[in-house]
Amino acid sequence: GVCVFQLSFQHKVGVLYCKAGQSTEEEMYNNESAGPALDEFLDLLGQRVRLKGFTKYRAQLDNKTDSTGTHSLYTTYKDYELMFHVSTMLPYTPNNRQQLLRKRHIGNDIVTIVFQEPGALPFTPKNIRSQFQHVFVIVRVHSPCTDNVCYSVAVSRSKDVPPFGPPIPKSVTFPKSAVFRDFLLAKAINGENAAHKSEKFRAMATRTRQEYLKDLAENFVSTATIDSAVKFSFITLGAKKKEKIKARKEAHLFSVGAITWSVCTRDFGQSMDVDCLLGISNEFIVLIEEESKNVVFNCSCRDVIGWTSGIMSIKIFYERGECIMLSAHDNCGEDIREMVQRLEVMPFKTLL
Repeated sequence: GVCVFQLSFQHKVGVLYCKAGQSTEEEMYNNESAGPALDEFLDLLGQRVRLKGFTKYRAQLDNKTDSTGTHSLYTTYKDYELMFHVSTMLPYTPNNRQQLLRKRHIGNDIVTIVFQEPGALPFTPKNIRSQFQHVFVIVRVHSPCTDNVCYSVAVSRSKDVPPFGPPIPKSVTFPKSAVFRDFLLAKAINGENAAHKSEKFRAMATRTRQEYLKDLAENFVSTATIDSAVKFSFITLGAKKKEKIKARKEAHLFSVGAITWSVCTRDFGQSMDVDCLLGISNEFIVLIEEESKNVVFNCSCRDVIGWTSGIMSIKIFYERGECIMLSAHDNCGEDIREMVQRLEVMPFKTLL
């Protein structure tokens, strides 16, 4: 089948607090409140927000009754919204070693930042019991709350999660700065996107979709049958005959979902032409190779910066000026005209 991928502009990221001498999941979840070093790090990472009445991305946190804490940490980065599940900001339950209220959120996050104070023991993911936590970004602070504060970073990922950027320079510590914050946020977002490509995740996503479909089929399908031979004339009784409203010409070009065309695209890497399906939705542009059913290209509509078209071909420019070149099949210039019309109604990035 076609490879289904997921791009989201909202991410939830766990933050686990590891004090000096600690290494286990249980110890981290039981740190009741943040020390000054963690507070300093959180202030760099995002803004503390009051959950009650919070209207932006809340990542399953309660914004009505304070059941998941009074405040949380939120930020935006480029087009993304990130909500952090910070262990010390989630409710602490005395005499409960498992701290399930905290683990319920962080244990379901794909990416977890492990914040280590000086003297924390080495981190190993073997100490974490969770089906979902696939990527750990370990941030160790040096000389916290001084003018010389800096951070070292390491990443641990599940076996089948592919590598992802930005690369961590060897033996480098990052000073507290906007550059370090951006590096960390990019790492967290890319980590989650990489995890979605892992086999385990694909299997889980497939199983979830199957459950949804099963639920629809079992609980929401009507058993009523409609006999097409019966004329429902009673519906029009006493009603004036309405004039037929003409559908807007080419109304389908304004749909939210993807419209697809069969195209030929140039693979410059291998100097050959490849038959693909081009899909343009309200959010994404996707190219799927017809033979292998693999997604060979995708980008967000927000990243498209323009296009040029001829009678039989079109170039679409995206991100920093990279380009895909497509040509229509069987002298079908009408397809190119439709693609341009579709592109014209999309919410693309405007160049300043």
